[in-house]
Amino acid sequence: MLRYLRVPGLIANISKRVRDVVTGRLIHGHIVDDDAPSPSTPTSMHTINNRKSSDDEHIPDHMMSSFYSVASSIRNTAEQALGLGGSGDAVASSDDEEDVIRAEFESTVTLVGNVKARPVIILDDMIDKSGSWIAAAETVVKRGGATSVYCIATHGLFGGDCLQDMEDCNCIDGIVVTNAFPIPAEKMHSASKLVVLDVSYLLSEAIRRNHHGESINQLYQHYD
Repeated sequence: MLRYLRVPGLIANISKRVRDVVTGRLIHGHIVDDDAPSPSTPTSMHTINNRKSSDDEHIPDHMMSSFYSVASSIRNTAEQALGLGGSGDAVASSDDEEDVIRAEFESTVTLVGNVKARPVIILDDMIDKSGSWIAAAETVVKRGGATSVYCIATHGLFGGDCLQDMEDCNCIDGIVVTNAFPIPAEKMHSASKLVVLDVSYLLSEAIRRNHHGESINQLYQHYD
């Protein structure tokens, strides 16, 4: 029996038996040693909250209306606490979370659960920006001792350099998405870790069965 634990903006699929609590320091979105110096000039939250990312410009408005993820609350302090498997009030958007992770000040991430010598699967509805994915992957590997990390999502938006950043991350072993959202050919060819699953048959068969009043229960069965 597996338990789904909250990551900032993501979901980690980890063992039900929670025994360990591990904390790590994030600077510029990456795990650092405990004795690493803190940034001297933090970026103001006002600048962060009012900055518009160019990554969203390629996504049609009507498609973005259904894409939301949940993050831990963001506090207007120099040190931000992000929960990996913890609890939060879920008031911040994924864009706010990404800005905190990428900002010029220090963040703290907490991993709740024992992932030592185990593979970890990180799940979400979409992959658009890489910051929270990389931070989560580095945390479970460098702090938690996980053997491998697989990032899985339904929609692979891969805004900006997201896919290349995840490809370059040594803590990420695989990236799995479906073809529900079109991915440019040049991005696919340059990403050896990327696996794209074809869901065209599943969607077309669901539409056909629904149109004829047939059951779609069989579509939920596992097929190799």
